[in-house]
Amino acid sequence: MIHGRYERTAWIGDAVLGGVGAGLLGLWTAVLIPAPWAILPGLGFLGSAYLIARGLWLNTVTYRLGADGLLVRQAAGVADKVVALKDIRRADLHYLGTLLRGARGKSGLFVLHVADTATSMRIESKVETFYALANAVFEAHIAAGHPISLATYDNAQALELDAGLKTEMISRPV
Repeated sequence: MIHGRYERTAWIGDAVLGGVGAGLLGLWTAVLIPAPWAILPGLGFLGSAYLIARGLWLNTVTYRLGADGLLVRQAAGVADKVVALKDIRRADLHYLGTLLRGARGKSGLFVLHVADTATSMRIESKVETFYALANAVFEAHIAAGHPISLATYDNAQALELDAGLKTEMISRPV
């Protein structure tokens, strides 16, 4: 059984960044309030408030992969998502790194998209057990005989995932 949640630094970092942004943009909005330009920092303030809420919500998100092959995501305020690995239809690994998150490689932000016939979910590399979850997902994807994209192959190689992905599985010729 694999059980994981977001690393503490991931959700605390988003909440702190959102708090600093909300404070600065809120102050700027208050200074500009009589002018129509106040709408711009006001929109930024709303974005920062979203970062705070998302950071706190990430603390409630957990992923669990049991011996039964069911990958479950539980989080406060939303219905549980369950993907049966025996019915897997999609396993894509995307790289979403930015200058703040780090350069290409293990330090960037990776997102694993996984889906079966009924449900889909995404798992960020900020989850503590991301490597174990990604390996299990790709092993199920390989066992089902599905192809992968070249980008997924390259991203799995950058993360040094030991899932057994081969170049023959790439959906388009290299």
